[in-house]
Amino acid sequence: MKVDVMEKPQFNVDQVIPASIAARRFGEVRKNAKVVPQFISENNRIDSVVQSYEDYEKMFMELEYLRELTWELNLSNRIEAADLNPSHRYHLKEVMGEADYEEFQKIDPDAISDDELFD
Repeated sequence: MKVDVMEKPQFNVDQVIPASIAARRFGEVRKNAKVVPQFISENNRIDSVVQSYEDYEKMFMELEYLRELTWELNLSNRIEAADLNPSHRYHLKEVMGEADYEEFQKIDPDAISDDELFD
């Protein structure tokens, strides 16, 4: 499945505001950002973006969804590879990754009582 990916965001000149003007007209920038993102420039380069919280929340949720899908795909690929080669097994550290495995190692197995665990 091919996915069209934009290399960089596209915008028009009306959405670019020099930082000095944005600072003086911040209320106007915020108002405009509720319609389309506003790109703040400094030294003729885009430095920051002001967008509506609704747009930000949508992007955040889409990114989290894609992260979850990627995680599930990686997990599925590992399971498939293990099924194809039953003699090879993965160490938990290899599956979890270095950082997550270190956090896992810090867990106190007695922190949750058996009653709570098997409730």
